[in-house]
Amino acid sequence: MKRLVFAIIMALLVFAVLNFVYCNLDATAFGYPVTFKFRIPYILAVQTIPMPMGFMLLITFSLGMVAIAALEALPSIYKSMELRSKNKKIRELERELTVARQLAGVDKSKEGR
Repeated sequence: MKRLVFAIIMALLVFAVLNFVYCNLDATAFGYPVTFKFRIPYILAVQTIPMPMGFMLLITFSLGMVAIAALEALPSIYKSMELRSKNKKIRELERELTVARQLAGVDKSKEGR
């Protein structure tokens, strides 16, 4: 989780720095308008507003940093879920063992002999 938060903070910082650089360039540097289009003939035609190429590069770079951190965090999340499940099973088995000992009349002080 710390890695993900760190990656998000770093992505925001890098985005801010690169956005500052981008905004101080003239319009011809990365100002080419980019429009994304999605069409299904006779059914759907969707188009985005034109966005500058430099801004698109900044966004994709920042999202890539966050996505990589999220992908690295997924295995640790699954491992912690698995560990919780196993701990729950251990507690359940210990309770069953305690009940079985009580039913058998075995005293814990006599076990060590």
